[in-house]
Amino acid sequence: MVSDSVLKKAASYSDVSLSFVDDDGYPYSIPVKAELDQDGRKMKITKPRHLPSPLNREVSLTFNHITPLPVGGYTDRRYIVLWGRLTDREDLFELNPVKGYVWDEKEVPFFQYSEMKTTKGRKYLDELNEKPWLSTPWLILRTFRLPFVIATILPVLLGGAVAYCTGNFDVVLLTLTLAGALFFHLGVNVANDYFDSRLGADDINTTPTPFSGGSRIIQYGLLPPRAILSISTSAYLCGALIGLYLALTRGLPVLLIGLVGLIVSWGYTAPPFKFVYRGVGELGVALGFGPLLVLGSYFVQTQNFSFEALLASLPVGLLVMLILYVNEIPDRTWDEEAGKRTLVTRLSENSLVACYGLSMAAVYGIILFGSLFQVFPITSLIALVTLPLAVKESRLIRDNVGNPYGLIPGMSLNIKIYVYTSILLLSGYVISFIMKL
Repeated sequence: MVSDSVLKKAASYSDVSLSFVDDDGYPYSIPVKAELDQDGRKMKITKPRHLPSPLNREVSLTFNHITPLPVGGYTDRRYIVLWGRLTDREDLFELNPVKGYVWDEKEVPFFQYSEMKTTKGRKYLDELNEKPWLSTPWLILRTFRLPFVIATILPVLLGGAVAYCTGNFDVVLLTLTLAGALFFHLGVNVANDYFDSRLGADDINTTPTPFSGGSRIIQYGLLPPRAILSISTSAYLCGALIGLYLALTRGLPVLLIGLVGLIVSWGYTAPPFKFVYRGVGELGVALGFGPLLVLGSYFVQTQNFSFEALLASLPVGLLVMLILYVNEIPDRTWDEEAGKRTLVTRLSENSLVACYGLSMAAVYGIILFGSLFQVFPITSLIALVTLPLAVKESRLIRDNVGNPYGLIPGMSLNIKIYVYTSILLLSGYVISFIMKL
């Protein structure tokens, strides 16, 4: 049964349409006038002219309110749809609603409403013996989340740049290092989708964004879970083969770094470790995309470790961790419901902002320390120019902690801070080397 409050709300909308399937099997829809009867339980509909008989069949009555925009499109959308069969009352029809639904864009944003209907949409396609489809390039882009590989490329290049300044550099070794690291990164991206779906975190999430909530490949039925797991395993195997070659030719420490990277990345969401579910996934990301990648890249070139390479790895590791950290905020409610106890689910809203600020202070503090105490080239100070962006990002997080879609500009800016700062830190080494020529 439809509640009285919904019926009263429907009667307040001025735009109403009556829809049904006619005798020839075609959908038919026409504007009508409708109002509640005196009892407040039935809708009285004025009979329009030239209307095929809608009797003896299920009809829907759609009440809507939308505000058209001058540039195109609509906003402030509100819909109420009632279903039932009509009774003929001479000059009018009478509808006794047996079911209905309500959508108000102010209460449920459009993108969230669409996600809430995903399961129903897939069921409808199954009934039609159809499957969701995406072109191969877009499917690859979405499955692997390719834009995020920048988080692997820059640390590997930074390790190579630090090594270059010591007089040790081989472009073939750098290429192999980058390829192996990228395979591991692609493997973990796909594995995360598989295990987050299996553990329920992505399936219950109805507020995904372009940066959070997973790729949605499984949820949209674009690829089956078994295929996702196979893709992830294949990527890891390719990375492992490259790592094994580098370990045999450059030294066993490469093997140790690779094993730690495998455990940290695969165990990020996979049982039994499930690091991110235990609140330490963020630290694993900082370790993997910072010290492991930079030191690994440096060692492959020099067959040694250095304090400079370790210190240089910390800012980029922290910045990648902060990408994950901010991207977890829109998923906070859903992760907590699924038992995915990420760091952000354990902090209050004020603590979330404070933790981001302290982490960013550490990033710039390390760069300042390393440059002034001549661990880094003094030219690395140019990386500090992104500091105003970090201040702006802190404000965006503070103002949109509880607003998943309002946080999207902040998530985008956060990635730019990582990219710009890492490139500038890397450029500091390049400029320093050029100045010495």
